[in-house]
Amino acid sequence: MQDNKKKSAKDSSRTITIILSVVIALILWSYVIIQVNPTKKETISKIPVQLLNVQTLTARQLAISGDGEYVVDVVVEGRRADIVKIKSEDIVAEADLFGWSKGENYIPVNVKVPSALKIVEIRSAKIQVTIEDLVALSKPVAVVYRGEFRTDTEEGDVELRPAEVEVTGAKSAVESVNEIRVYIDVEDLSADEETFQSEVIPLNRAEMPVENVKLSSDYVNVSARLLKLKEVPLTVETTGNPGEGFGVEINAPGTILIKGTQQVLKDIESVRAEPVDITKMSQSGNVILNILLPDGAALSKRNPKVAAGINIEETATKRFQISTDDILLEGLTKGKTVNTDASVITVSVTGRKQIVDLLEQDQLQLYIEVADLPAGSRTVPIKASSQVPLHSIAIDPSEINITITDTE
Repeated sequence: MQDNKKKSAKDSSRTITIILSVVIALILWSYVIIQVNPTKKETISKIPVQLLNVQTLTARQLAISGDGEYVVDVVVEGRRADIVKIKSEDIVAEADLFGWSKGENYIPVNVKVPSALKIVEIRSAKIQVTIEDLVALSKPVAVVYRGEFRTDTEEGDVELRPAEVEVTGAKSAVESVNEIRVYIDVEDLSADEETFQSEVIPLNRAEMPVENVKLSSDYVNVSARLLKLKEVPLTVETTGNPGEGFGVEINAPGTILIKGTQQVLKDIESVRAEPVDITKMSQSGNVILNILLPDGAALSKRNPKVAAGINIEETATKRFQISTDDILLEGLTKGKTVNTDASVITVSVTGRKQIVDLLEQDQLQLYIEVADLPAGSRTVPIKASSQVPLHSIAIDPSEINITITDTE
């Protein structure tokens, strides 16, 4: 019994000691935190600056150059316990644009912090804001295809709605926009026309997005399909005559690449250009050809610019007297002879002066075609060929009477 009382007293004493220790610890902690809580300074970095009254600039046809994003560092002072709790969101930085005009402006930044803290310093106390004219400029939308087309296909029947987008912003930003672009994946195209809604991206000359402009439309509807390609011969003709004493040579592509549906392309064997008027031309140069295409066909963008080189050369004319004995009988078969009723043919050639001046008679060949002609008398045309390029060959007489005789 006596032992139980001693044990109970001992336990009570221990409990009281523990309670007293906790109370003393709390008192000491409160003293340190509340009474001895030190004052300190802290730098809160990259506080975003809110721009006030931006709409007043717009009303005066002005705009901020750049992205309009500004930050400041704020040095605050307060008790340690308050500073530990502070967040950047608790600090408000503002700059009022009301009344400022075009040019470089240094606008004061007004900062607000929680009441328990004091502002020691704002770095920087002013932000540099460049204000420019507010401008708007319409630019065409360009479609860029991602992926590779097959060698025999190309996009076609492309239509954009809208085809132009208005770009609005500070003058320097708008002028930096080199292209308005949308992207289409090649693998999404098919022979059937489809419409894609594509995001519009303003790009500068380095093909980097220009962020600080507004667009009249953020998306464009692009209709397109996949068309077939076909290479066909190109015919280029001329009209008129050059100045007296001059001749013309045209150097144009021999073939051209066109595109269309299989149904359209299957019946196109060649195309021609609008005739080139060489009337009174006296200087060489290049002319862009206007290609005349059937309905449903178009030029492939893989063609270089379709042009023809026009070479204007001083011309000369030379005449030759060629005996009928020198006329080649094309297709004459064994067992037949051919007699003519003329003895001399006059051949007048016109061409580039430096070529004609050196032309010899043996570089010309006259011939008539007698293949499969039966025996008897008839009139046939005389034809000519040349080993050098000439503008024209005139033959007098242009026809000859011949008599074909069977010798077997």
